[in-house]
Amino acid sequence: MREVECELSKIIINERQDGQVVWLQEKNGKRSFAIVVGFFEASALRDRVRDFKPPRPMTHNLITNCIRDLGGRLEKIVISELKDNTYFARLVVRQDGKTVEVDSRPSDALVIAVQEKTPVFVADDVLNEASKWSVAPQVALSDESADASDESAGDEDIDLEEGEDEEPESGDV
Repeated sequence: MREVECELSKIIINERQDGQVVWLQEKNGKRSFAIVVGFFEASALRDRVRDFKPPRPMTHNLITNCIRDLGGRLEKIVISELKDNTYFARLVVRQDGKTVEVDSRPSDALVIAVQEKTPVFVADDVLNEASKWSVAPQVALSDESADASDESAGDEDIDLEEGEDEEPESGDV
């Protein structure tokens, strides 16, 4: 299976919906796709992108602590399969000279990858299929549209293009 390196490009959080959207972009190409994740996973991902360090270990910290304390090192994550509109992922861990692959939800794997600054890979066939029907969000926010609608309250659109460290904008998503 050929794997393509990708990077997190956008997180869209809408507190009025259960499903949040995370966008991945092919690192050296044009293909991109969305994964719908839960609110808590999207929030954890946003916190990791912002380098927020909780005072006590959260679940994703616990997982990386276990990997490290058991003598392993996270090499990468791989979004390996798309079956019945569900993505599957693996944590690829190096331990005692062997590679161990651990089944994971993509949302959890992405949080851990961002937290540990580990590369994200997507199986080429998954990237081909997912990018066919994912339409990249074209959100143009102006000062007027951000202030003009109650519907935008609680929305957060975090664009991660080229290392942006700006505060997220609110607006229609």
